[in-house]
Amino acid sequence: MNEVYDAEAARREEAVYRTQAAAERRRRVREALDLDGGETVLSLGPGPGFEPAELAAAVDVRSVIGVERSEAMLALAAERCASDDAVSLIAGEATALPLPDGTVDAALSVQVYGYVDALDDALVELARVLRPGGRAVVYATDWETLVWRVGDPDLAERVYDAWDGHCARPRLGSALAAPLRNAGLRVEYVEPYAICNASLENTFAGRLVPAVREHTADVLDRATADAWTGAVRDRERAGETFFCLTGSLYRVTKPR
Repeated sequence: MNEVYDAEAARREEAVYRTQAAAERRRRVREALDLDGGETVLSLGPGPGFEPAELAAAVDVRSVIGVERSEAMLALAAERCASDDAVSLIAGEATALPLPDGTVDAALSVQVYGYVDALDDALVELARVLRPGGRAVVYATDWETLVWRVGDPDLAERVYDAWDGHCARPRLGSALAAPLRNAGLRVEYVEPYAICNASLENTFAGRLVPAVREHTADVLDRATADAWTGAVRDRERAGETFFCLTGSLYRVTKPR
């Protein structure tokens, strides 16, 4: 995985998780997972801990196990889930889950596999820990669907082309069905999920601006990053902000 968080980056990402769009996406993922009481649930890559906390509160699950590779994210998740005995948080990689075979009833992964270099190994691990008949919801974005207007289309194209490099597989949302099947999982259905914002204030788009700016500065240069950020802010002041990004939600099961 090529995404590494320090404390500052983790807090910045936490702000994205707080937005209404991210909360609504988590709600839809929980609905698709269709939890029953008494189940053991894997939250893979829970980041700052919203997901396991909300899973534990949704129904009377036996346990929610969060497996997260980032120490900075684990620290935030530990704060958020400290009062919930049903939640346990473990440091680990998607390619080597620290869980026995067939011990998970249900699992979910939101925006994780696009950052995993050894995708096939990670999906085999997901299938390994699911019990026969167990299910998972896997959500991934195809960044080619991004629509984010600024006044200079050439500038936007350069920035968004650079942004593609922030993860290992920026097109995974539209290319995940075959790898899931190859891992031994059955794809029950796929559905799109779009995040659309017409403002930057307290929105997913607004919280994403700093991450895109910093990545652009690292990959291209600070002047380009500042020019793009200025163009985004100009559109906001003119009341012309438009952001739309589509991900794909895959509901899968492990054959009995």
